[in-house]
Amino acid sequence: MESEEQARNRFQSELEFIQCLANPNYLNFLAQRGVLRERPFINYLKYLLYWKEPEYAKFLNLNLTFYSVF
Repeated sequence: MESEEQARNRFQSELEFIQCLANPNYLNFLAQRGVLRERPFINYLKYLLYWKEPEYAKFLNLNLTFYSVF
């Protein structure tokens, strides 16, 4: 079972990763290396879909996401 500290660390890591996905340069980097086609990566993205839920989405920093795109 995951400790409270481990859960916090996982939450923070996943939050940061999702915000990185808003950066087109990072997505290009992943695409050039073929990561976006790898089954483990696709499965991880499916796992991360829970971030669409309001109780998690509220933690996304829209300013960081917006500025990384433009």
